[in-house]
Amino acid sequence: MPTICYSQDTQTDTTHTADVTPFRKGRWLTGLTGSIGSGSFENTKTDNKSISNWYRVEIGTGKFIIDRLNLGISANMERRNEENESEENTSEIFFIGPKGTYFLSPSSIGSVFFSLSPGYVLYRETIGGLDEEVYVENVNKGGGFGFLSTFGFSYVIQDRVSFELGLNYNVYWLNLTQENNINESTNQNSFELSNLSFSFGFKILLDSKPL
Repeated sequence: MPTICYSQDTQTDTTHTADVTPFRKGRWLTGLTGSIGSGSFENTKTDNKSISNWYRVEIGTGKFIIDRLNLGISANMERRNEENESEENTSEIFFIGPKGTYFLSPSSIGSVFFSLSPGYVLYRETIGGLDEEVYVENVNKGGGFGFLSTFGFSYVIQDRVSFELGLNYNVYWLNLTQENNINESTNQNSFELSNLSFSFGFKILLDSKPL
């Protein structure tokens, strides 16, 4: 009896194993990043010691309007304190504005990214110390325009959690009122303030729910 054989071409479905970017259109990216630093300095010639502490905290959220391009809003606060034997200097910055972030690679494990954020900034600085047994305090406060930029890498775990390391460059253009507690005089001053720092943080990737 003759035997009939049938053959069929088969293809393996690789859809589920495809390298899909976690930064997909429609998803939300929300999280917290920050920086912290501390140091002490001593001038052996004058025997003058100083201590400085600094931190920055940023919270933000945004939505991917296309794959790897996220638009949203962010707010951050910086605080710096420096003190020595004769005076203490404390400054605070609050910034809020829109933020755009672009992830360069479609890899599922993460990507290099860069972000830009223009916005409004509030600034306050207090400098106090003894001058011939009299405590003198100078206060600079006001607001202006700021521009924040970050270049870094985001590592994604299980398509849900990202761990970020970044190099930040921030610049602010400020219009300040200067006050003094001795003669109660006020002056107007404008200047530019910038800083460079490293940051780290965690963010969550959330899928949009249909209405």
